[in-house]
Amino acid sequence: MLPIEELSRAIEIQGRSFKLLQWLAKAIREGFVPLTKAHDVADAAHAAKAWIEGHYHNLPFDCRPEQSDLEEFANFFASYLETSFDIVEAPSERYVSGCGCYCPMCRRLANPQHLKAKSLTKVDKHRAAKLRVRRIEMLALEEGLPFNELLGHEALQDTEVRRCASLSAYGSALLERLNGYSDGPAILALWRDFAWTAAGAPNRQFKLNAELIHQTEQKLTHVIRELSLA
Repeated sequence: MLPIEELSRAIEIQGRSFKLLQWLAKAIREGFVPLTKAHDVADAAHAAKAWIEGHYHNLPFDCRPEQSDLEEFANFFASYLETSFDIVEAPSERYVSGCGCYCPMCRRLANPQHLKAKSLTKVDKHRAAKLRVRRIEMLALEEGLPFNELLGHEALQDTEVRRCASLSAYGSALLERLNGYSDGPAILALWRDFAWTAAGAPNRQFKLNAELIHQTEQKLTHVIRELSLA
């Protein structure tokens, strides 16, 4: 199973890097950070590291990594623009109204959003399915249990098992992203499998933590053992 201490550290870095991404999007919108500079950050993890180092003391405290975590933080930060978000150069104008009237007096231009969630494709979802099976396979190997893909697919027919497998695979992906490796938007597909509601909207009550992933992997191991003995 995934080590709890490493997971906790990865989740802490994830939280700070996401806050930095939100701060950066707002800074672009307000003209504090030029869009071209943001694109430089998106090019590679080493560019992100150089940018963070150059702005380190100007970053909000809750967005700022520990110096000892800088390289892994930069890897994770850069991965967000590969897995989950795109920076939109010219976002569409959107008008809102406080009273429901859209006359020139009542409507106002909403803040243009330069940060846009990626749209998932069939390829992304298919890759996510493979990651679920691969994670079940890894857990089976750790426990010395027999495994084949048919067993994995059989287990994933159950909605709760599928959710657990997504969460376990996502935890594994967190550790890989610290080292600069990402499976792209397939990771976003995993996230939505357990952090979104059945209605297809973010679950605002959900909070990721290492203990939850650990408990989930214990459940998965039990399922694999039961299936292998059937």
